[in-house]
Amino acid sequence: MKTLWVAAVLSFVSVGQSVPLTCDRLAKPVENAPDMSGRWQIIAISTKVCLPTVLLNSILWPSFAIDVTSKGTPNLYSGMFRIKTYGFCMNETEDFLQDNNKLFDVNRENAATGSPDILLQTSCSDCIVVKSTDVLNTLLLLSRRTTISEDELREFETQAQCVQFSKPLVLNADQDFTNCQDIENISEEQSASIMTKMYERVKSHQQNIISCLADIIYSYISGSIN
Repeated sequence: MKTLWVAAVLSFVSVGQSVPLTCDRLAKPVENAPDMSGRWQIIAISTKVCLPTVLLNSILWPSFAIDVTSKGTPNLYSGMFRIKTYGFCMNETEDFLQDNNKLFDVNRENAATGSPDILLQTSCSDCIVVKSTDVLNTLLLLSRRTTISEDELREFETQAQCVQFSKPLVLNADQDFTNCQDIENISEEQSASIMTKMYERVKSHQQNIISCLADIIYSYISGSIN
């Protein structure tokens, strides 16, 4: 399941648990594979560098959900990705194969292909954390709930630091995928309205873009000097 998307030893106590997770565990795969079936909300996303998440937030500010259903064959699933932005929605379906803590894309024969996504440990009882090293290196926090606690979010922020990814972006929490218009049926007038909203959002978040670019340039220069 390919996704759209500095180690600091900190610990946070999750709801109903007394044992914190530190970097030593947060960077490791889960030991027992979770049940993937059902709806998962993508709560937050981190990328290797900050620019993809900053642009995602500054332009689209989308909400994502994935409806996962079994395809009858053991460990083979179909994931319907739901995306909503500015009141418009689109869906995309992708099959994947689960092999314990690994998630693979599949070919036409439903055989695993490519590098797998890895399910990392989390103290959130109804969450999964997916690390992808595909074209875009991403760390995703998914939950069966539409919102999570501050402690759970802070743990994910720590997890991103542990694997040396950028600060996570908390996605739009609007999970109403029923009352939205199909993006394929958008009119020219509606398209122009969305472009205007994107422009206004970019203006209001331009400092975040500038700060991210400055961090990237600084990291590049520092790496070259060292």
